[in-house]
Amino acid sequence: MTTIFQRYADDETSDLSIQMPQRTLATTISHYPIDVLASNLEKYLVDPSSAHDQHPWAARFIMGMPVPRWARGLEWNVGQKSRFISAVWSGADLGSYLSNEWCDSSGARSSLDENSEILIDGQQRLHSLEEYFLDRLAVPDTQGQPRIWSELGNGERKRFLSTIFANARVSSGDEVALRKTYDLCAMGVMSRSMDQRAVR
Repeated sequence: MTTIFQRYADDETSDLSIQMPQRTLATTISHYPIDVLASNLEKYLVDPSSAHDQHPWAARFIMGMPVPRWARGLEWNVGQKSRFISAVWSGADLGSYLSNEWCDSSGARSSLDENSEILIDGQQRLHSLEEYFLDRLAVPDTQGQPRIWSELGNGERKRFLSTIFANARVSSGDEVALRKTYDLCAMGVMSRSMDQRAVR
């Protein structure tokens, strides 16, 4: 093992036959405020049956987004959810959530093809937001008093909703590629156990 670091190898010492893994699907990232997610939840709550009609194959909906059957279940406890919401209030880096834009436009049907518009990664964090917005989760204020969303004034709500939560997006109808992408999302952070993986 060498202790010398070189950003690039000398041509004569590099092995051109070595190739490292590549991304399965191309990703686009947009830096949206949480308000975009909140608006999506509002729209879903007004007419949940419409979302269910469009995505009859979804296991569940989180913030109005369909979650595929092959995604793991909701795992976070109340403490983890509360810590995430506190992180939003504190201005921490929230990372990104990953969704799939793909849908089949080849026909005029009421339901979209399976895996269209799905939430691939980030459901624990988005579910925490949903629980908070629906007053099912309280987080401490600056005095340590637990507070629910409906108690807050518009100034504090606007501050929270303006927080950036990046949306990484792929566009694919290939379920195998989507499952591989899902499995890779947590690698290096907290690997999914075999029973939580989409590709087995």
